[in-house]
Amino acid sequence: MKSIDHYVLMVHDLEQARQAYQRLGFNVRPAARHIEFGSSNAVVILPDTYLELIDVADAIPLLRDQYIDRFDCGPGLAHVSLTSDSLAEERLRLEALGYTPGPEGNARRTVVLPDGSQDETDSSFLYNWKTPHRFLSLFFSEHRKPGAIFIKGHSTHPNGVTKLAGITCLSDDPSRDLAYYEKSYGHAAEPLDHGFVMRGGRGDRMTVLDRDGVMELFDGALADPDTGRLGGFPVALHYAVADRDATRACLDAAGVPLVECKAGLAVPAGAAEGSVIVFE
Repeated sequence: MKSIDHYVLMVHDLEQARQAYQRLGFNVRPAARHIEFGSSNAVVILPDTYLELIDVADAIPLLRDQYIDRFDCGPGLAHVSLTSDSLAEERLRLEALGYTPGPEGNARRTVVLPDGSQDETDSSFLYNWKTPHRFLSLFFSEHRKPGAIFIKGHSTHPNGVTKLAGITCLSDDPSRDLAYYEKSYGHAAEPLDHGFVMRGGRGDRMTVLDRDGVMELFDGALADPDTGRLGGFPVALHYAVADRDATRACLDAAGVPLVECKAGLAVPAGAAEGSVIVFE
């Protein structure tokens, strides 16, 4: 059963984004360069998922041109990956469903381990872009060296986050996304009043809501969103924490703005590079 593997948040200034997420109480790794693509990232590692802050300004056109339109609506989440044990088998499955996935790519980069030594990741990806709603697409990742990605010594965070609980997306019409998500996950969605939710194998959730549903959840933490010609994109990350009061104290000490909304204790999107951060 598939789960959320990682999620890509596009930024204009990678070092500024690193500092912003450090202020939010995350252990953010130093910038690293994708060897084959020229893009740079800084990651926030959890035991089985990670947030990828990414700068595509210097990426090869093949990659940059696929993402640059996301900035039409500012910085923010642009792509979510699901887990895969075999991209070769994933391709066959998607093709049997009528899709035409792109070529497999490798996002290898050099990482520094907790003991100061270096290693190189070996993680491949398979894109399956959807139209319309390009930035509600999903892709698939296969990690051949998971120990170079999910590094235990780097997966604890001062804000008390223990795992990803879920991601919420905005869509101007969730009904147009439903079949794609069900086929990508390989099982049925759970219907909601304003959209639907996919449940992952680790208990994580991927929720797609219309504007009314998003504003109901994040009122006060998210400005009235305009999807423009993009049609939708992810708007919020939900993290589980061990002690919400301790999390609040950590963020208060750093001067981080907080809002109590229906979704929970939230950092507004304007303080988190375009994505609402909810602590559950």
